[in-house]
Amino acid sequence: MTKVLLLAGLLLFISDGCVTAQNQAKVITLEQAIKMAVTNHPLIKEARSLVAIAKAKTAEENSAFYPTAAVNLVYTRISPVPFIKLPFPGGGEFHMAPANNYNGNLGVQYLIYDFKRRKDLVKLLQSNEVTEEEKINVIKNQLAYQTAEIYYTLVYLQKSVGVLNKQIKDLKVHLEVAKKMVATGAAIGLDTLNTKVRVITLENQKQSLYNQWQKTAVVLKSLMNIPAKTKVKIKGNFPVIPAKYSVDSLVQTAFHQREELKLNHLVNRTLNIQKQIISKSMLPILRFQGEAGLKNGYPDNLNKLKPNFAAGITATIPIFNGYLRRSKLLTANMQIESLHEENNVLKHNIRTSVHTSLLDYENNLIQIKSALAEMNLAKAALKQAKGLYRSGSITNTTLLDNETAVSAAKMKYITDLFKITLSHLKLLQATGQRIW
Repeated sequence: MTKVLLLAGLLLFISDGCVTAQNQAKVITLEQAIKMAVTNHPLIKEARSLVAIAKAKTAEENSAFYPTAAVNLVYTRISPVPFIKLPFPGGGEFHMAPANNYNGNLGVQYLIYDFKRRKDLVKLLQSNEVTEEEKINVIKNQLAYQTAEIYYTLVYLQKSVGVLNKQIKDLKVHLEVAKKMVATGAAIGLDTLNTKVRVITLENQKQSLYNQWQKTAVVLKSLMNIPAKTKVKIKGNFPVIPAKYSVDSLVQTAFHQREELKLNHLVNRTLNIQKQIISKSMLPILRFQGEAGLKNGYPDNLNKLKPNFAAGITATIPIFNGYLRRSKLLTANMQIESLHEENNVLKHNIRTSVHTSLLDYENNLIQIKSALAEMNLAKAALKQAKGLYRSGSITNTTLLDNETAVSAAKMKYITDLFKITLSHLKLLQATGQRIW
């Protein structure tokens, strides 16, 4: 009986440990969240598969530098067999071909010279590889900044809940004091009712923020590509924000770092290689062709298989293709010009984005200083109100109003911290700064 109880206790202990491990939240830092997003997100996996396809196409084109070889086996039955009747007496018939014809050979072809068209095609496909790889960087940048924004949203919501928790805790202390004062006749029941209403209102706000936190956490887990049911805990704070930036320096940094401009440069290189290939489309091509094998049907012995071979060089010289080359070159030039205009538009938008992001950031710097001063004033007013309350100069309601003002000032300060964090992120993204 004792052994059974011990075994049951051990199983219960193990079971409780497993449940605790399953319910334990996974602590996530900003660095971990970004790393998982740029590694595990389906968009990254899709982009990597496109890179693999581009590399496979390059390997496919490299096969053009090797000769092609094939074994050809042919059997032909002829009936009736063609013959010539010999005119002299006793001459009989002379068969011109055997009834059963066999031909087996190894055929080889090799492109000797094509004015480096094959090399240009390989360069084109290699350029496509690099372009697809650069697209991964563009996607990673987008995912990293989206993840950072969601992460700081969770930090903001957590801090907001923290302010509400502190306010609710203080109100509950006031509620107990008010109940005692009502019991002794030093206060009226309206004081307790007013405090209860405030507690309920804050509890509702807290529940709303918690619900928003849960939904935002689902978005973060989706970016990280982990199950939605996984419990996560955010461990982070708002970063320390630098004071000032130079707009001209930021614009130049953006032109140097933005992945979209790098991608456009690679596409431009690809289009120029493609144009080079088109320009060579009317140039001659020189090929070698050869065959070697066994065949019957030779006049001296029609049924005997004899070794044979044939070898030669062919030149294909295009003369006219219906102005196709000219049309393709025109199209290629238009594509390059269009890409050039697209690049100008992109630079224009980047310059605008940097300017507006910097203005938002500088405005939020002013707002955060104002919010800090407002919070300090509210704290000083509360300190004075507590002294007046202890001396009986003000009512409990007035004291509560001062505490509410401090909580509101704290909430505004946290909100402005969140805004300046997001505006700084936007500024970094506008300049193409990598955060992954």
